Amino acid sequence: MRHFELLFENLEASVGSLGHQTSTGIVGFSAGGPVSVLSVPGESVYVTCELSLYEDQIQSSQGMRYELLSRIPIGEEETHALLTALGNLSMEAKLGHGHTIDVKGLSGVPSLELVSLQQFSSTTIDDQHYGIYEVNARQWREA
Repeated sequence: MRHFELLFENLEASVGSLGHQTSTGIVGFSAGGPVSVLSVPGESVYVTCELSLYEDQIQSSQGMRYELLSRIPIGEEETHALLTALGNLSMEAKLGHGHTIDVKGLSGVPSLELVSLQQFSSTTIDDQHYGIYEVNARQWREA
């Protein structure tokens, strides 16, 4: 899809080619299931690939619709749970660069307490502003 080719151009230049297989659930995100993600094969690099197309997503503080990137060295299931929760939050709250989010009570993400968002990239597609925010671990839970 042209939208994601343009949106992910800078990302792929930075982290390598994203795999062509989308990880998604049987129940789609819009129906309460997990968010769809692409990854760099063999790496802990995951990016959502549907959020920026939802009209329900609240534009970021920087005025963009966006996707979420994680390079946090945690498992795939935990990353998927984190990105799904943040994707849901993006439909309810204005997020953006520098925002810190408490994820302590988040089911499926036991190793993190706080994450922050950092603007990774932005682009204009068909006169609309889009971007990618990287999710960074701010505080880990003690094992």
